[in-house]
Amino acid sequence: MYKYEDVKVEWADNTVRFDYVDRSVFSEDIEIPEHWHEEIEINYTMTGEVKEYIIDGDTEYVHGGEFIVVNPFQVHGVHNVSRARRNLLLLVSQRFIQKFIPRLSDTRFILKPSIFMSSDQQRAVARMADLMISIFEVTKADHEYRDDEFIGLTVQLLALLGSNFGIKNDSKMTNNLAETIAYVQKNYKEELTLVGLANRVHLSAAYFDRFFKEQTGYSVMQYVGKIRSMHAYQLLAVDQKSVAYTATMVGFSSTQALNRSLKKNFGLTATALKKQKTT
Repeated sequence: MYKYEDVKVEWADNTVRFDYVDRSVFSEDIEIPEHWHEEIEINYTMTGEVKEYIIDGDTEYVHGGEFIVVNPFQVHGVHNVSRARRNLLLLVSQRFIQKFIPRLSDTRFILKPSIFMSSDQQRAVARMADLMISIFEVTKADHEYRDDEFIGLTVQLLALLGSNFGIKNDSKMTNNLAETIAYVQKNYKEELTLVGLANRVHLSAAYFDRFFKEQTGYSVMQYVGKIRSMHAYQLLAVDQKSVAYTATMVGFSSTQALNRSLKKNFGLTATALKKQKTT
């Protein structure tokens, strides 16, 4: 029904990104290492499957007809993608949400496997699938109101998500969480401690660590290690930098600390990771 068309267009005043991806046109395997972003990610698998869709350390098996929704700042990656997979990807910025549907600004989305959904939720997913395909069709249209149509469909999709799968967060604590995540992502090279990060948001270390883990699946320092490991992966596997250089550049106190974190997050030491990517 669909031919391959890599849309990659910025919509709604550069606040939304949309992609159509056909796995079959790629000669190499698609592996997306764990990463993060500030946008809400809505990923609809039309056909095929993903055997390892990792979100905050949990692994999901995604079949055709299913959605994955990644909340802002969640660490996620994609591995073991079938060649039959075709998917639609929507990335929605906080700027878009604040402008068009601000009540979702303090909402997180949780989608369970379909067998655990209520009948209303299953109907919502079917409607969401229709909306994603409609958005795709709009991106291929050529008329002066297509951006307005795109915005309207995206708002409908977000409203369905919010009413069927949304959970309200405490806005103050959510802001503390977002502020800390942004700070870690910017300052991961520096010396970071649980006490220091908790002090920045005027909370006790124990309370903040517990809340952080409830929301992200990681303790504060586990998250720091995860972010550092992601940057280390880039330096080692892609840029082929030395182990010692990498440890220093991403904020680890030693190569031993780097290796412990890489082993935990990627299952490989720094040396093994470099060798794997050069063979």
